[in-house]
Amino acid sequence: MNKLEEWDIPAAFHFRVTVGDAQVSFCEVSGIECSLEIEPVQSGGDNYNCFYVPKSRKFTDLVLKRGFVKKGDAFFNWCKDILAEPLSKESIKPKDVIVSLLSESEEPLVSWAFKHAYPVKWTLGKFDAMKNEIALETITLKYYSFKLLDL
Repeated sequence: MNKLEEWDIPAAFHFRVTVGDAQVSFCEVSGIECSLEIEPVQSGGDNYNCFYVPKSRKFTDLVLKRGFVKKGDAFFNWCKDILAEPLSKESIKPKDVIVSLLSESEEPLVSWAFKHAYPVKWTLGKFDAMKNEIALETITLKYYSFKLLDL
């Protein structure tokens, strides 16, 4: 193995997002984070020592950004059906989401699976006549759990 292969660091801009069965393009993905909530417990009669007991896992929201797309877009329609239509049990249809960091040859180096995800917030970026920028939409997803997939 040569030194270049030892230090093969993946580029953060080369990723793929799959929502349900469809591949969807995004310019930014954030929120891949999990932490362990802990509870401090004082030892009986010992005022100087504290033990930390694991309580539960906490997941942050998955945030996806892309250029605003509306017409004929299945992902947009899925978000609209959940966020803009009257709320009912039938209107929330969770989907599994997979985010993969890719190699130069388009192969997943690492992937994260988000189970039972659904949109909870949709934001359209600000309009500014003084700037020449693309209108970006931001979609925030809640999910049941996520795990690192074995490749």
